[in-house]
Amino acid sequence: MIGIDLGLKQRTSLAITPVLREAIGFMVMSNAELSARLADLAQTGAVLKVVVGAEAYNWFSLLRQISPPTSGRHCQPPDVHFGPGGFDAERLPQSDAGLIAHVESQLSLLVRDREDRRIAQSFLLALEPSGWLSASLAEIAADAGCSVARAELVLRQLQAAEPTGLFARSLAECLTLQAEEQGCLTPAFAALLRNLPLLAAGETEALAAACACGDDMVLDMTRTLRRMNPKPGAAFAEASVVGRPCDLILRRDDDGWLLELNAQTVPALRLESGTDTPIHALREARALIQAVERRNATVLTIATEIITRQDAFLRGHAPLAPLTINDLASATGLHRSTVSRATAALTLSLPNRTLGLRSLLCASAPAARQQEGPLSVQAVLDLMRALVAKEDAANPLTDEALAKLLLPEGAALARRTVVKYRKLAGIPARAVRRDA
Repeated sequence: MIGIDLGLKQRTSLAITPVLREAIGFMVMSNAELSARLADLAQTGAVLKVVVGAEAYNWFSLLRQISPPTSGRHCQPPDVHFGPGGFDAERLPQSDAGLIAHVESQLSLLVRDREDRRIAQSFLLALEPSGWLSASLAEIAADAGCSVARAELVLRQLQAAEPTGLFARSLAECLTLQAEEQGCLTPAFAALLRNLPLLAAGETEALAAACACGDDMVLDMTRTLRRMNPKPGAAFAEASVVGRPCDLILRRDDDGWLLELNAQTVPALRLESGTDTPIHALREARALIQAVERRNATVLTIATEIITRQDAFLRGHAPLAPLTINDLASATGLHRSTVSRATAALTLSLPNRTLGLRSLLCASAPAARQQEGPLSVQAVLDLMRALVAKEDAANPLTDEALAKLLLPEGAALARRTVVKYRKLAGIPARAVRRDA
């Protein structure tokens, strides 16, 4: 007898639609490449329009505020070093000549004391094209050779310059100065400025609770905020751009960082539908708009995690910390391929240079012992360079000797690994160093 057994099986599969394929492709594109691709898509029909620039988004939706680490091996040490993102007078971004001339024309009215005007020159040196300060108060005071208290008095005088918001040390301070001038700095508005990350995330209910007001008042304050200028110095900057424009901008935000998708290059899509637009075309257009917004949010999430992990390196206090694509995927909850695409495609502008996001990733070296934070390969390379710089020129260190010296530092390297790292560090072999 033949039995017939009927059963149900549930299987889940993902259909790769044209819109989904486009959304995946967006992750491998820079802002400029994304703009070009969206322009091509917009030409296929009259439903979508590409918008780039300040009008593309609410400016606060393109920002992420990043607080400095409060514990762990990557928190800021007490001593000050100047590095990739730090204050170095010879490597700071040059403010536009028009902005500097504009401020200097007001200097005699803003700062009366002659000695204070000398200190004010250090503030001018640290003034970014955006109108913000690219260095902390302590760093500027050290450069000017005065106390922090004296520098702060000079700063308060300089912050009276027009347009309002110049010489701000953070986004909140820039907007607070403008709110004070407009007479709208109520307790609720001050609470709004203290909770800008909630605003960027669109968490209206949490924002209303933090401001102790209703949703309607939050929307009114948000409209007021949108009319403010987070970059008061940008009006004086030159429009010409040399080379490929950056995708992300990182600047100091008081003790933390402010990460921003470059508003001049990141594109947005807008619906331009008529009554005769087919429903399926509208559905696909809305899906593309959401894909672009998700891409931007994903980019900010990945870059925020990188900057948080590499805080000490960006401040010039330490080498790169160990950080891999798998680490980022685990921390952000994103797929490894998504993280890989984003880090390979995007560039980040620091106060003094532009680099690729991928260059902020670094593998960990073989650890000599269990420790809180293993050394990165770059840290080991720096240690090797330092050891070779101090060696006896007549009797240079062998690869075995280098391995033994690196062991107490936390790196357990086999001889062949030492050879590989030595070549990566640009260190010649022992025989070549001895004969040099």
